[in-house]
Amino acid sequence: MVIVDLDGTLVDCNSFTEFVRFIFRRYPGLRFRLGLIVLVRKIKFISHHQAKGKIVSLASRVMSDKDIDDFIQFLYGKVNNKVLEIIKGDDNVILATAAPEMYAAVFADKMGIGKVSSTIAGCQENKGARKEMDVREKMGGFTEKTIVITDHMDDLPLLRANRDGVNYLVKPSRRSLDMIRREGIRFILLD
Repeated sequence: MVIVDLDGTLVDCNSFTEFVRFIFRRYPGLRFRLGLIVLVRKIKFISHHQAKGKIVSLASRVMSDKDIDDFIQFLYGKVNNKVLEIIKGDDNVILATAAPEMYAAVFADKMGIGKVSSTIAGCQENKGARKEMDVREKMGGFTEKTIVITDHMDDLPLLRANRDGVNYLVKPSRRSLDMIRREGIRFILLD
């Protein structure tokens, strides 16, 4: 079983930031509302999760399947080939991400990834312990053959659960690296 994060791991970008930029370019009529949501988030009047929910709600009202496919094509260009090589050899892969289901599920399907754990509109953000719980529900337990691939300390619950398996860290920040080392979690660094 392979559990792979999306942002900064399977793709070399923050997919949600790119999603917002995509909407901004594709729908000029939404620029003011998008800008307002981003501004209200930047001044910390609303949480990241609340901003994400508002943007996904706005996008779901206007985006077509073609728009989502165009965005997925963009993400294809950002795929980390080293991570892709690891997941290619396993037919039991789950994309575990805080990204919205709106595009995460489509991306996973087009990548040949059979299962997805993502943020569902109107629900709690899929990160940390919530993500680990959702992965367990969808995939079962962790074994010495389980692989977790991530870039961030937000996935500490997954890494802790996979102490007996193989953990890969993809270009982690110094802060994430220090936190994961303090936990005593074994890992392999990927560039």
